[in-house]
Amino acid sequence: MASIDDALVRSTQLDPAPTVGFTRLRRGIHVNAEEWAAQHVEGRQRLRAHAVAASARRAPVYSHITAAALWRVPVFGSRDTRAHVIDPGENPAKSRGDVVRHGIPLSDEDVVMLDGLLVTALDRTVYDVIRVLPAEGGLAAFDAALRRVAWDDESHTIDADASDGFRALVWRRIFANPGARGIRRARLLAELADGRAQLPGESVSRYRMWELGMPAAQLQREVLTDLGRTYLDFAWPRLRRFGEFDGAVKLVDPEFTRGRTPAQVVRDQAARRAAIENATGWIGMNWGMPQLDDCETLLDALITQGWPRGYRP
Repeated sequence: MASIDDALVRSTQLDPAPTVGFTRLRRGIHVNAEEWAAQHVEGRQRLRAHAVAASARRAPVYSHITAAALWRVPVFGSRDTRAHVIDPGENPAKSRGDVVRHGIPLSDEDVVMLDGLLVTALDRTVYDVIRVLPAEGGLAAFDAALRRVAWDDESHTIDADASDGFRALVWRRIFANPGARGIRRARLLAELADGRAQLPGESVSRYRMWELGMPAAQLQREVLTDLGRTYLDFAWPRLRRFGEFDGAVKLVDPEFTRGRTPAQVVRDQAARRAAIENATGWIGMNWGMPQLDDCETLLDALITQGWPRGYRP
C-alpha cells in the first residue's frame, strides 16, 4: 500500500475533482481510487482522518473507531468510514457529512499526538470502542491494544506487568462511569481480553467459545515438531485437542505469506497441522471467518473435526 501522503491528492484550487482514478474525500482532497478500494475500514478511517485534518480550521481530536484505526487497532464489525472526533466545548458543532462529533468530556491527559494527528490516548480509545462496537469486535480491539503494549515477538511472550497495567487503566475508566452506555459489555471484555491473540479472528473465536461455555484454551502453546518450534492458537491439553484459526488474511498478508503463493500457504498449513498431531498425539481443528458467524456454526465445525460431541460444560 502507498503511504497516506502518496495516496491523498490535495489541491489549492476550488475542488478540481478528478473524474478518473480518484475518489473524492473532501473538497480539494482526493484519494487514489484503487488505494481506497483496497483498504479495509481501518485504512479508510486513517485516510479520512488525514483528509479531515488537512481541511480543518483547528486540529480535531480523533476518537472512538477513528482513534483505534490510527493506533492500528482493528474495528471488527464496523463499516463506518466517517471520522469520529471529540468536541468537549460548551457548544460543540453538529455531526454532519463525513464527521461524527461526540460532545463528551475530554481531559488534556487523554490526548496524544500520533502520526501528526491529535488522538485519544490508547486506554481511552479502548474504553470508548469496547462500549460501542459489537462484543466480538470490542474484544478484538482490546486484545490488539494489549498486544501492542505488552507482546514481544522475539521471545513470543507477553509482559504480564505491562498487560495488567494497561488493563488497570481501562478498568479505572469503567469503574468511574458505572452508568455509561455499554458499560456492562465493557466489564465483560475487560475480563476476557488477552494480548496473545494475533488476529481479530482469534479474538472472535475466543468470544464464540465463551458464548458456548467451552473450557478456556491455552493460548500460544509452544510445541516442538519435526518442522521446528511452533505455537498453537488454541490448545486443550486435557482433551488432547488443539485449534487453529486460518483466516483468509493468512493467504494474502505478506506478514504471513512471506513470499509464498496461496497454494503454498495452504500446503504448508496442512503439513504444519500434521507435524503438530504427530508431535502431540492430539487432534487438530481448523476454522475461518465463515465458521464464526455465530457460536452454533463454530460448534458444528469443531464437532465435525473431533471436538467431543456434547462437551459443553
